Amino acid sequence: MFSVIRIWWAKTLPTLPNLTSTLGIFLTQDGINMNRWNIPQALENEIIYRDKNCVYCGVKFGICGTRKSKQSWEHIVNDERIITRENIALCCMSCNSSKGAKLLEDWLNSKYCLKRNITKDSVAEVIKNALKNPPKLETKCA
Repeated sequence: MFSVIRIWWAKTLPTLPNLTSTLGIFLTQDGINMNRWNIPQALENEIIYRDKNCVYCGVKFGICGTRKSKQSWEHIVNDERIITRENIALCCMSCNSSKGAKLLEDWLNSKYCLKRNITKDSVAEVIKNALKNPPKLETKCA
């Protein structure tokens, strides 16, 4: 059962310098703090630290205050149950909106990517790794 344990507002966190203004609602499940997208707080911090730019187009977050430079959470493989560092990334809102529920390989061949020179070779390492070895849902044996 999830229960709201804290609501916080932060403009920046000293340990995560490029974090933009964030409203975080943390839930707890089995004692683990999670954000509203069910990403554990520790993993969220790790991804924010890793992804300073859009993992697809490379735009630096927060540089001009436009939709293009605002970060958003991305499931590389569109399965919200796969909550791992290999499947969670930060991308700009424009790329996230364009990708939607498309398969990564299909999206990389879209007009959006072609127009912006986004290719399998130009994306961040986490995306290249996902193309080589797509993240999968781990199943637990009973």
